[in-house]
Amino acid sequence: MESAEPVLLFKPRALTGPMALRSIRPWLALLALALLPGSAPAWDEGGHEIIATIAGGRLNAKARAAVEALASQVPNNGRPYDAVTMACWMDDIRSRSESMPDAGMFLSWHYVDIGLEDDDPKPPFEPGDDNPMHGNALQALKRAMVVLRGGTDPYITSSAMAAAIAMHLVGDIHQPLHAATKYFYSHGREMDDRGGNREGVDNGPPNEPRFNLHAFWDSAWRATMGPDGRVMLDERFKPGRVHHPEDVAQLAAEMARDDAPSADTDLEPRFDSWAWESNNVARSFVYRDLTPTESLKYCRLSSSYIREANHIARQRLVLAAYRLATLLNETLGADHPGPAPASYPAGPASADVPGEY
Repeated sequence: MESAEPVLLFKPRALTGPMALRSIRPWLALLALALLPGSAPAWDEGGHEIIATIAGGRLNAKARAAVEALASQVPNNGRPYDAVTMACWMDDIRSRSESMPDAGMFLSWHYVDIGLEDDDPKPPFEPGDDNPMHGNALQALKRAMVVLRGGTDPYITSSAMAAAIAMHLVGDIHQPLHAATKYFYSHGREMDDRGGNREGVDNGPPNEPRFNLHAFWDSAWRATMGPDGRVMLDERFKPGRVHHPEDVAQLAAEMARDDAPSADTDLEPRFDSWAWESNNVARSFVYRDLTPTESLKYCRLSSSYIREANHIARQRLVLAAYRLATLLNETLGADHPGPAPASYPAGPASADVPGEY
């Protein structure tokens, strides 16, 4: 790797609307200083921006140039992405807006439903039964890797798309509830809580009445306990609003300084292991330490739970960034890439598979 220290090389996202970008004013030299050693420091938009920012500082020159070039090729109605904002592309197309190319695609590719018990149903870990409307994060990442290594895929049709998918899903797979779901029986039927989406939080932010456990973990990296006993989220990084680049840079620097993985951490792209790692976090903490309420549909998050979740989430973000940088250096940044890998087969047509949430 060219640099083991975090240096800001990519521009954090600045939004005027959910998908619009605006130009970055010439403060990049100042922002770079914020990420130098010794300075101040799945996931929602801000989380993905932080992952991409930290990862960018760990790329070799070839990988960095490739990511910057590919970002401008990701379609966005004439508003080009950059090497940080492209990590948000998969969330941008979830809007189903007809004005956004590829809108409504890959909705189930953000997560993999691994149960909490050994005898829970097992999702597929390899591509083959998936397509753009059905599949999971592990299948999608493996397809993206084929394209990044010079191969082809029936669904991921360009290197730019593959890079955008990988930059997003490496982050998603490190969010514990993107690799875990709680199965249960209700009226004789086996059901699951959809990765915490069916687990309401009764002390969520007062302006978010439908706040649930999954939403909390998407934003846990910016969560604290408010003075009123409710979850409080750092509003600087609220999805759909302007995220000032200096705020992203400062928080990325804090996390890179305080939450970096140990030197012996395995950073190689072992996607199955990453998913199981996140699942183990869900088993050992996310669900275990919840405070139940009178209604089984709700839980209450204690101050100690929120504090520990914030710490775990930040560690997971930084680990995702380090692993993303390794993946991009070994694919887009390789001096002597090997032969292109074989393509994975296409799965059945959408009409032949069950719907996804």
